[in-house]
Parts: sequence; C-alpha cells; structure tokens
Amino acid sequence: MHIAVFADIEGSFGIWRMRQCRMGTAEWQYGRHCLTEDVNHVVRGAFDAGAARVTVYDTHEVGFNCLINKLDPRAGYVGGHFVSPTFYGDISDVDLALYVAIHAASGTENAFFPHTHYGVFSEMRLNGRPVCEMDIYGAYLGEFGIPVGFVSGEKIAVDQALRVLPWTQSVIVDKREETYTAGEKSRNYLREGRRQLRDRAAQAVREIKNVRPLITPGPLHFEAEFRTVELADRFNTWNFTQTDRTIAWHAKNMIDGFDKLNMLTFYPRNIYSLRRPLSFFNRCFYRIKNTCFSPHPNSEGAWMP
Repeated sequence: MHIAVFADIEGSFGIWRMRQCRMGTAEWQYGRHCLTEDVNHVVRGAFDAGAARVTVYDTHEVGFNCLINKLDPRAGYVGGHFVSPTFYGDISDVDLALYVAIHAASGTENAFFPHTHYGVFSEMRLNGRPVCEMDIYGAYLGEFGIPVGFVSGEKIAVDQALRVLPWTQSVIVDKREETYTAGEKSRNYLREGRRQLRDRAAQAVREIKNVRPLITPGPLHFEAEFRTVELADRFNTWNFTQTDRTIAWHAKNMIDGFDKLNMLTFYPRNIYSLRRPLSFFNRCFYRIKNTCFSPHPNSEGAWMP
C-alpha cells in the first residue's frame, strides 16, 4: 500500500502568521520545522497502520518547504511541481492521499491566509459554487483513482474540506499566537495535536476501504474571480472568457480544468512551450537554495521542535 502525504504549510501546528509561511524569511525557516514535525507524525501514522511505502509531496509555492534531512527516513520525498505525467509527478501507484496543513478557500472571512490554488483570487467557483482546494485537488486525484483520507488545518478549512470529503479523518489546528508562545502549555498542546495527527492518519490508512475517490462529473465550468481587474488582465494571457475581474473556462473533466487553471496561473502563453524545462529548473534550483542557503530560524518566542 503506497500512501501519499501532501504537504502545504499554512495549516501547520505552531504557525500563526503569514511570514512563517513566506519562503526565504527567518520566520519561514521556523515554519519549516513546524511543517516537518506535522508531516513526520502523519508519516509515522501511515507506517503504524501498515503502509508499505510513503511518499511526501511538498507543493506549497515552489516546494521544498519540508526540512528533508529531518524527515522520517522511511519516507520518499518529492518537491515542487511537474508537467507530466501529472502536476505532482508520477502518482500512478498511489493508493491513498493524506493532506497536511491545509488552509481555507479564497474569500473565506476570519480565516488564516485563505486562498484557492493561488493568492491572486478573491474567489474560485466551480459550476457556480465557491470551492476550496480540496474540491479541486481532491477531484483531480480522484480522476486518477486516488481518494483523500485525511486533512489537517484550522477548523474553517477542515469544515470546507469535509463538505466534499465527508469520509475523511481530520485534525483541527489552532491559529492563535498565544497558543504557541505560552511555554509548557504550548508544548503540551503541540504534543497532543501531533499525537492526533499520527493517530488519525493511521486510522485513515486502516479504513482505506471506507473512502472513495472524489469524482466531479463533467462538463465543468470554472470561474476565477481576481482581486482586481488589473490582475485579471495580466494573468489572462490565453484569452479565456473575461468579464471585468472574472475569468471563466469550460472543461470536460477535472484533469482538463486543472490544467487550464495552471495555464492561467503558472504557464503564460509566451513560455508555455518551455514549461517542462522550466519546471525541472525550478525544482533543482529551489531544492539547492532551500537546503543550503536558508537563514537561521526565528521562532518569534514559540517553542521550536
């Protein structure tokens, strides 16, 4: 049984502000420690439940947020984005996906850095309904036959995920600063929270027969509402249908729709033919940069694992 652990960062235990998620900062270096601890507990849970193989897919921004040398050595690691065979690389033999540290959808009030796929959107809609990343990523994986069995993150993000993945195990993560800067009380909270990550991940793997791939039948109609008209004009290099700051496109299925979303956000028309070598270069560059040239961590008064 091959388990894929997908890692974002905003929903990690120990993180309470955006600078801790922003690549290249000393606070992000602290955030990497937080994320790596979360991921390790999920990996251990998967192995506890009998997984034969576990691979960590690190996809926040350009990838390579996890501290690779501190990951559970039993797990494989894939960082960054791909063009083929999928956005995540080769996932052909994955049996179950576990999502660590998710965040709420674009436009969600009172949420910690809410966004859907890319920070320029004020809302993403699918067939007229506002959606979060689990609507899109879960259905994308679902078309490859891969179900999502676990999510962790702040409560509002988990609630959004469970609307489309009601069978999924989950862990709620507090996003308040005082939760992580209160000495021994904070350490106890982190220990208990990460114990839950391990236990719920193990439960998800043990109950794999009770989950199913998320399939959203086509045809699909996507709408990406940008924060400003200027952003919409700048990103719409493919001349998708545009009304003011909203760009729309049709897709036959989620794989097709997600590919077009990436054309809108990651692959402008003038460099589309170069997307494969550029993706390879980005993976190589950021693996080296984030491994060898990162700043010393600034935990801002929080306990650091």
